[in-house]
Amino acid sequence: MSAASDFWTRLRARQGSLTNKEAAVNPKPMLEETFIVKAPLERTWELLSDMEKFGSCIPGCKEVRKISETEYEWVLEAKVLRTSRTIVAKTQVTETKPPVHASFQGEGELHERFSRYRVALSGATDLEPISEGETKITFSGGIHASGARGFIINKIVSGQMQGLLRDFEQNIRAVLEK
Repeated sequence: MSAASDFWTRLRARQGSLTNKEAAVNPKPMLEETFIVKAPLERTWELLSDMEKFGSCIPGCKEVRKISETEYEWVLEAKVLRTSRTIVAKTQVTETKPPVHASFQGEGELHERFSRYRVALSGATDLEPISEGETKITFSGGIHASGARGFIINKIVSGQMQGLLRDFEQNIRAVLEK
């Protein structure tokens, strides 16, 4: 990508007018969290490679419906300022390398009273055995809202991502370390 086209992509992203294809390739904000759980690699992979089980660990995830072996529909509740909004997104598993890597991409919609935003999201999970009973998990993920005021949603999400990742880690630990 040239510097000029990169400039225009960043500008459109700030304005919330990034196309869904562009946002799906590089959703923002992209964050990464790494932590170690007291669980063997196989048990950790079993949880994180099953999207329905994985969804139960995502803060705000209300439901994950399996469409096919690689496609899922997610119902997420997102807190935007003082209210909750529902995002319905279809995702597809884009890559798996059992038992150490899985990634997904998707898009959906967030509805507000007078506005509708398209949302692109992506995530990847990498596992590394530390010992027989411990596994390092690295999760990276991102989300990007486009639409008339998508940049506002992106700013709010950006401020909430660190807390969501911390909650995600606690949820994973609660399932694996019990």
